[in-house]
Amino acid sequence: MKLLITGATGFIGSRLVRRLMSDHELFCLTQHGGALPHHAHVHAIVQNLAGPIDPSGLPASVDAIIHLAQSRQFRRFPEQAGDVFTVNTASTAQLLEYGRQAKIRSFLFASSGGVCGYLPRPIVETDPPQPNNFYLACKYAAECLVNAYGDYFATVTLRYFFVYGEGQRDMFMPGLVERVLKGDPVIVFGKTGVTMNPIHVSDAVEATIRAIELGHQETINVAGAETTTVLELAELIGQFAGKKPVYSYQPDKGAMAMVGNIEKMKLKLGVSPRISIKAGLDRLVNDLLGKGKEKTS
Repeated sequence: MKLLITGATGFIGSRLVRRLMSDHELFCLTQHGGALPHHAHVHAIVQNLAGPIDPSGLPASVDAIIHLAQSRQFRRFPEQAGDVFTVNTASTAQLLEYGRQAKIRSFLFASSGGVCGYLPRPIVETDPPQPNNFYLACKYAAECLVNAYGDYFATVTLRYFFVYGEGQRDMFMPGLVERVLKGDPVIVFGKTGVTMNPIHVSDAVEATIRAIELGHQETINVAGAETTTVLELAELIGQFAGKKPVYSYQPDKGAMAMVGNIEKMKLKLGVSPRISIKAGLDRLVNDLLGKGKEKTS
C-alpha cells in the first residue's frame, strides 16, 4: 500500500515506519526528514503542520492516511493554544479533504484516552466525551471531523492510553521514572494516585498496524491489559532502580481513574497486549539509566 504518515519521526511513528517500510511505500509528512530511516520505500515530505499544508507537495493518490502528529506545545496553554489547535485539529481537516481528493480507502487518527475524562470504571468507546483541557478538546473536535468523512472512506480513531517505552522522554511514564531516580517527590492524590492501564509502545504499534486494515468506521481504545496506580508504578520503579521513592501526598480529588476497556481492541484488531507493566517498566528504567539499547525518540 501507499501510506501517508504524519508524526513519522515521533515516538509511535518512528517505530511504525520501521515495521511498515519493507512492505509498503511510505510518504512521511514531517519537519525532520533527516530523522527518517534511509530506505527505498521511505519518502520525506518536509512540511510543518503548524501552518497550512501545501497539497502540491503530497502524492496525487495514496491508499491510506495515518495521522499521528500532535503539537509539542500541548502543555503551554493558553500561550500556544493556536499551535495546539492548528496541529491537532485544523491539520486534520486539511488532511481529510486531501484524502477525499486522493481517493484514500481509510483514514486513521491518533486520539487520546483522556477525551472521556476520569471515570470510576473502565472507559468504553461509547462513553460521552468529557475533555477537561484544551488539548483534549482539540483531539475530540478532530475526532468529530474524522467521523464526518465516513461516507467517503473508512475512518478509524485510536484512543491511546498512556503509551510508554524505551526512548520516550518528557511524557508521563519517563517523567515518573526520572522523579524516582532524582529523588524528587512523586505527587500522589489520595492514597494511590491515578489508576490507569498503560500500554507498551510495541503493543500500541501492533494495534495501529492492524487498524489500517479496517474497512469501516471505528473508535477503539488502545490500552494495556493490567491496571495499576501511580503509587504502584513508583514502587516498582524504585525496586528496579534501587531507589526509595519520595512521595508528596495531596488531597483526594475523587474518581481519579483513566482505564480503557480493551475488549474492542482484542475483538476488532485481534491484539492482546504482550508486554507486561513489569517488563516494560524495567526496559524504560534501564533505558533512562543508560543501559538500554534503543535510543530512538
